[in-house]
Amino acid sequence: PSIIITPTKIPHVQVVVLCTKAVGYQLKTRSGGQDYEGLSYISGSPFFILDMFNFRSIPIDATAKSGWVQADTTLGELYYRIWQKSNILGFPAEICPMVGVGGHLSGAGYGNLLRKYGLSTDNVVDAQIVDVNGKLLDRASMGEDLFWAIRGGCGASFRVEKYLE
Repeated sequence: PSIIITPTKIPHVQVVVLCTKAVGYQLKTRSGGQDYEGLSYISGSPFFILDMFNFRSIPIDATAKSGWVQADTTLGELYYRIWQKSNILGFPAEICPMVGVGGHLSGAGYGNLLRKYGLSTDNVVDAQIVDVNGKLLDRASMGEDLFWAIRGGCGASFRVEKYLE
């Protein structure tokens, strides 16, 4: 990469998206750093890496059976936080605790509980993303087509995730 950027706030992410677009570089996001094929670290054209490691908040509401999970939270951190709040709740995802939630959900979220609870992304009910125009969107403002698209199979091709509920 030409540069690795580590934002701490959403306005930083928005500016990075706009600046990257203005200079004509590719923008690749890193959430946890797990990349089996190494595609996040190579490109035929200049690119920046947006490392989301400062986005690790996990507020869980056990009563509502939901929570918001920031993009660089690892699955292990998510499982632990859920366990702290409830001994009967869980989240269907893969077993490797070091995988970042943002990357895992970008690939649909395959895991051991798939047959009973579906893909991880089947359990995502809302999201906050920064789109290619630098706008912060939630499910209502992005529309159902984009919400469907961000929940698997697309990688980080057209948004930066902030939170997933």
